[in-house]
Amino acid sequence: MLIRYLSVIVISGLLWACIDSYYPRIDDYLDLPVVEGSITNEPGPYIIKLSRSITLDNMNLKPITGARIVISDDSTIEETLIESERGVYTTSATGIRGEAGKKYRITIEIDSKTYQSNYEELQEPIEIDSIYTRVEYKEITEGPVEGLQFYIDTEVLPDNNRQFLWTFTETYKYNSELLLDYTYFNPDSIVKNYSDTGTVCWQTEKSYATFTCSAENFREPKISHFPLHYINNLTNKLSERYSVLVNQYTISEEAYHYWNEIEKQQAESGSLYTRQPYQISGNLKNINDPEDNILGFFMVAGVSQKRMYIDRPSLTFNYSTCSPVINLFQNSNPYSLKYPLYAMVMESGDYAFAPRRCFACQLNGGTLIKPDFWEK
Repeated sequence: MLIRYLSVIVISGLLWACIDSYYPRIDDYLDLPVVEGSITNEPGPYIIKLSRSITLDNMNLKPITGARIVISDDSTIEETLIESERGVYTTSATGIRGEAGKKYRITIEIDSKTYQSNYEELQEPIEIDSIYTRVEYKEITEGPVEGLQFYIDTEVLPDNNRQFLWTFTETYKYNSELLLDYTYFNPDSIVKNYSDTGTVCWQTEKSYATFTCSAENFREPKISHFPLHYINNLTNKLSERYSVLVNQYTISEEAYHYWNEIEKQQAESGSLYTRQPYQISGNLKNINDPEDNILGFFMVAGVSQKRMYIDRPSLTFNYSTCSPVINLFQNSNPYSLKYPLYAMVMESGDYAFAPRRCFACQLNGGTLIKPDFWEK
């Protein structure tokens, strides 16, 4: 959920109304520690990731190794995390456990510097009542597109002093576009149905989009018809069967303001990874130097989850598909082609040739292994 990249050209949105634009010193925000992680009411292990801020054109993450990280509550319980891989620190599965009503903080020691958050109460999670969709049209550069808008309702809230953060992970089933009949290893070596192609795949993607809401000014103590993500007909995610797992975090007011600013930057830039929100203050401070910057947020939150499934909806899909070449050998010298070649026999009896990815769905990012949680 954390933005790790810093654009080399950033204009402060707060100063757009001014005559003179302000260009901050980007170098001041490079190579800063970035923290990502949380403790919730769910069982551990809890994971904290440490890296350093980098420019947008540098896609190589810079994990911070050798740090000392401690999560503690407001009584006597604390746990020092173990670095399980470079820049990734975890608690024990039987270690500290988040409990609603208790307060927690994190302490991070890096290069003789100590960063620490204030104690924050873990709030009781609010259950998700329902997740549902509606067919809607959205405007994009090319014009209006059709798709599904996702909505969420919560259970009744104990009071209106509640703030929420939603994240989601999507899993979708899709098929290979073509069915393989022949593999050509050379013009004289043809094997029928020989390949490790897969016809049915599942792909899981953790979305970096976030959604926030405060119920402070609501007339009723319940969130209804709140819009989450939108999937248009230009993708194959809805082509067979789609599932989304929504995490609903009940968060503090400070965490709400942080993630709300993150959400605004996503909307402005169009991508979570476009720029580093250096102007958004996290909840960690250097205990000896308040001017020393550290990016990110350690979240203490109650969390509930809900999963929903959608079969192929009645949309007019318009995503790109494979365009096989008919009777390739009639138009080319068979010995000049690059092998192996893959073909299917059409109803007309013609041979249609296409790249292997058109026959092997796993080459498009998915896996042939059905997830354990998958229904149907």
